[in-house]
Amino acid sequence: MRKTKIIATIGPASRSPETLDRLVAAGMDVARLNFSHGTLEEHAEVIASVRAASKRQGRPIAVLQDLGGNKFRLGTMAEAVQLNFGDLISIVNEPRADSPDRLPFPEPAILGNLRPGNLVYISDGTVCLEVLDVTNDLEVKTRVRNGGNLSSYKGVNLPDVPMDMPVITESDKIALQFGVEQEVDWVALSFVRTGEDVRYARAYLNQLDSRAPVMAKLERRECIDNLDEILAEVDGIMVARGDLGVEMPMEEVPVIQKHMVRRANEVGKISSVATQMLRSMVNSPTPTRAEVSDIANAVLDGCDSILLSDEIAVGAHPVEAVRIADAAIVQAEKIYQYYTEFPQRDQTQSVTWGATQLTKSLDAKPIVITSTGRAAFEMSRFRPENDILVFSHDEAVQRRVCMAWGLAPKGIIPPEPDVAKLVTMLVDQAIATGLVAERDIVTLVHGFMTGVTGTTNTIQVLNIREYLDHIGRNAVPHAAP
Repeated sequence: MRKTKIIATIGPASRSPETLDRLVAAGMDVARLNFSHGTLEEHAEVIASVRAASKRQGRPIAVLQDLGGNKFRLGTMAEAVQLNFGDLISIVNEPRADSPDRLPFPEPAILGNLRPGNLVYISDGTVCLEVLDVTNDLEVKTRVRNGGNLSSYKGVNLPDVPMDMPVITESDKIALQFGVEQEVDWVALSFVRTGEDVRYARAYLNQLDSRAPVMAKLERRECIDNLDEILAEVDGIMVARGDLGVEMPMEEVPVIQKHMVRRANEVGKISSVATQMLRSMVNSPTPTRAEVSDIANAVLDGCDSILLSDEIAVGAHPVEAVRIADAAIVQAEKIYQYYTEFPQRDQTQSVTWGATQLTKSLDAKPIVITSTGRAAFEMSRFRPENDILVFSHDEAVQRRVCMAWGLAPKGIIPPEPDVAKLVTMLVDQAIATGLVAERDIVTLVHGFMTGVTGTTNTIQVLNIREYLDHIGRNAVPHAAP
């Protein structure tokens, strides 16, 4: 089984039930919904279609709700303008501007923080303006350093400009309530700067009684210096290379990517690498060699997943893009460095580390039963070569673990206080998947109180044939792999 997961952004080119069925069949593990675009009604339709496709194909698929956050954009322009090097342009605190030398930007709190020498990047950094002066009525006078064509609503990046704004906007709060009602599996926070941003978001999610794990999108320069405190608060991170490449010199981004993924692995948090993985496939049926190499390098860096965005959301070949990503990952994993070692800081980490070492020495197949997903995530962190079969008591947990490296969610087992009965159920279901046979050895990881989080304390090693003989049973019939 492919270990590194594929997140696919669903949009106009991929939202039909037929295309979603094909994406699941091609290997999509997580469906990302970008709440910067689309209506709640459209997102509800996609979630229903994803869940239906998942059920038809018997494969859990997670839904990632990606919040819009504080993404700054120009206002309405009367017409597109061409800016040239050296032009003098004003940025004004107005929702609309009709003059070609005035750019509307209705964000007074941000304009007031600009200072001479600050750089303003627009349209994914293709246009760069240098601030010359800020007047009392918040008209920002600038000179064009990099020219280009601009039109309404282009994104604006302001590196090194202080922003004292909540990480969750009013629009995000509406989206989060919707996400709770739809039982989304993960929530991604945009433009996270500090650990306090995450704590603020978690407090709001707690008010909504949301159990969804949180992923911080790292796309601002501040997040680099604050990485460790962010990692302490989140369940996962997304290396959002698009905005990062605007906030800092783009040649620094590959090194930052490796650093972020490594630190996430060290502390046991999920990591995803995003932006332009197969960008040319928006139009082309085949990717560039550099794009395939980019996927391979992200895999070998140790990320849990890669994220495909425009190539799936608006591209001409969304299903083929997933197939190519799948093939590229499989090839990279042929030279993967399995069995990584990290410090163990609590009981669950120590138990899963021990199980991983037994898996390695015995060439055993690891099986985890988990109430929250944590034991499975921790075992994934040590990167065993054999697939980790995950069972749980909750369908939501089965979907949640789709985000993590090497985890194969395989079924629901009811809470069972009798450990002997629990083990028998696990063995039966593992054999029924077709991924475990009578000749196999398995390592079972579970707790002494099933259904209770934080009680993972047990590793059992079973020779399946000997175990079945011991309980006086033949192997149960299994489904086709």
